[in-house]
Amino acid sequence: MRALHLSLLLLAALPSCLQMEQTVELRADGSGTQTVHMDVGVATLDKVQKASAAAQLGAAANPFAVFDKELVGRELAAAGLELTKHETGKKAQRRTVDLQASFAKFSDLQQSPLCGSSAEWVLAKGPKEGTAKLTLYLQGRQAWLEAREKAEKMKDEVDPVAVDFFNRRIREVAGLDVTFRMQVPGDVVLWTKNLDKTGPREVVAHVTAADIRTPENLVRWLAPRFEVIFDAAGCKLPLE
Repeated sequence: MRALHLSLLLLAALPSCLQMEQTVELRADGSGTQTVHMDVGVATLDKVQKASAAAQLGAAANPFAVFDKELVGRELAAAGLELTKHETGKKAQRRTVDLQASFAKFSDLQQSPLCGSSAEWVLAKGPKEGTAKLTLYLQGRQAWLEAREKAEKMKDEVDPVAVDFFNRRIREVAGLDVTFRMQVPGDVVLWTKNLDKTGPREVVAHVTAADIRTPENLVRWLAPRFEVIFDAAGCKLPLE
C-alpha cells in the first residue's frame, strides 16, 4: 500500500494549490464507504516528486500513483477494501481524481491507505449507554498528543524557530482547501471543536490557509484528532 498512501500523504505535506475532499460513511453494521475528490496543480505534483526524490535519495514515491486505477485498486484490495469508482480528469495545468472504496467491516477501514499510513481509527462505547464514539487520529494518537502538548507550550512562549517555520509553511499552503466529512449511523450528540455539525448524522472539518492564523493552529492541524459521539441504539458496531 506504499505508493498510494505516500502519494496522498506527500500531497498533504506540500498542499500548494491543493483542493481535497474526503467522506467516510459508517453504516450500522460497521461497513461503509470512503470517498476522495482531489484537484491539484501539475506543478505541485512535480514539486512533490522532486521533494520525495531528494528526501529518499532516489527511492522516490510517485505522487501520480493516485491517478492509476489499477494500482489504486490493488492497494485497496490488499487492505480489504474494494475500489468501486475511479475517474480522472485533466484541464489546463490541473489534474483531478474521484475515487470511492467500500469496506465490509470497520477493521478494513482501519487498514485503509486513503488517510495516510499513520492514521488511526477507533470505534468505542460512548460516555452514555447507547452511544458510540468514532475517532480519527490523522497522524496517529501519539502524534496528536505531542502536537497538543507543543501547541499548549507555544501559547506561553515565543519560539523564533517555530515562528520562522510557521511563516514558511503559511506561504506553502496558500491554495490549501481541505474538507473531511464523517457520516455516522445515528444522530450526532457531541463532536470536537475542529468539526462542524452539518446534518443530523454528519460532521465536517473544513480548513483553508485562512484558518491557520497562528503557529499553534498549524501544529494542531498537522496532527489533528476528529471525534464524534452519536446515538448507536440499534447499531451492531464492533465497539471497543
